[in-house]
Amino acid sequence: MESRKMNDDGNALDGAGVDPAATAAHVSTALGFTKFEHASVGALYMLFCIVGVTLNLLTALTFYKDTKLIKGSQPWLHILLALANVGVVAPSPFPASSSFSGRWLYGSTMCQIYAFEGMFIGIAAIGAVIALCIERYIACQRSGANDTQGWFYGWSITLVLGNALFWAIMPLLGWSRYSVEHTGTSCSIDWKNPDESFVSYIMTLEVFSFGIPMMSAFFCLISASPRPQPQGGATAAAGSGQEQQGEDTACKGCFSEDQLRLLCYVFIGFVLVGWGPFAYLCTLAVFSDARGISMLAAAIPPLACKAMVSAYPLAYAVVSPRFRQSFLALIGGGEKKKE
Repeated sequence: MESRKMNDDGNALDGAGVDPAATAAHVSTALGFTKFEHASVGALYMLFCIVGVTLNLLTALTFYKDTKLIKGSQPWLHILLALANVGVVAPSPFPASSSFSGRWLYGSTMCQIYAFEGMFIGIAAIGAVIALCIERYIACQRSGANDTQGWFYGWSITLVLGNALFWAIMPLLGWSRYSVEHTGTSCSIDWKNPDESFVSYIMTLEVFSFGIPMMSAFFCLISASPRPQPQGGATAAAGSGQEQQGEDTACKGCFSEDQLRLLCYVFIGFVLVGWGPFAYLCTLAVFSDARGISMLAAAIPPLACKAMVSAYPLAYAVVSPRFRQSFLALIGGGEKKKE
C-alpha cells in the first residue's frame, strides 16, 4: 500500500508531495489580497458570528418559552431554523483567525470537519425554510381543525436533517471532495477543480435539494393564500370573520396566518440572497474555468450566507410586536404582557 508523505506540521501531502493548504495559502498571496483585506474579512466573520449566534439563540429561546406565539401550529420548525442559523455562524472563528493570518491554520483534518459542518448545517437551514412553507400549506388545508398534526414535525425534522447529512457526507466518501477555498483561509466543496465527480454532485444537489424544493415551497405558499370569496358567500364569510375575530381575541398578538406566510416569502428571499452566491459560484465552475475567479468573488459567498443569518430574527421582530416583546424580555429589555 502506498504511504502518503507528511509535511513538518503533520498534514498530508498530495501525490506530488505538495501540501494543499500551503498551496492555497500561496495562491491567496499571489492573487494579491493584502493583509488589510484579509483582516477585514476576518473582522466580518467575527462580527457575523457574534451577532448571528446571539440573535438566533434568543430567537430559539423566545419560541420555546412563549408557547402561544403561534396559533394552531407548534414552534419546532422555527426553533430548528434558528439553531441551524446558529450552526452557520458559530464556526466562524476558524476562518476569521485564518484570515487574520492569511492562510488556513488548522490542517487538513480540521478543514474536512469545518467543510462538512458548513455543508450539513447550510442544507439543514434551507430545508427548515422549505418545511415552514409546507407547514403553511398543511395548516391551510386543515383550517377549522385543531393543531397541525404532531407527526408532521417529527417527520419534517427527520427528513431535513437526514437530507442534509446525506449531502454533507458524500464528499467524505468520494463523491466530490472538500478542500481549502480559493481565498486560502476557509474550507468548502472543491469548486476550483470541477472534475466529473464535482459536476455530478453539484448538479444533482442543486436540482434535488434546492431547485425542486424551492419550487415546491412557492407552490405551497401560493396554494395556502386566501382566495376571493364568491358574491353568494358573503354571509358565510361574515360568520367566518366573526369566528376569526374570536380566535384572535383568544390569542392576542400571536402570529396570524398572513404573517406566517409573509415570513415564509421573506425567508425564501433570505435563502436566495444568502446561499445564491455560493450556488452561482459552484454552477459557474461547472461551465467555465473557475481558476480565474478573483479573491473578492471567492470571499463573498461564505460571507453572504453568514451575514444573512442575522436577518431572520429581525424579520420576526418586525412582523410581530408580541415576538419583539418576548424577545426583549429575555434580555431584560422589556416586560412581557400577561395574557
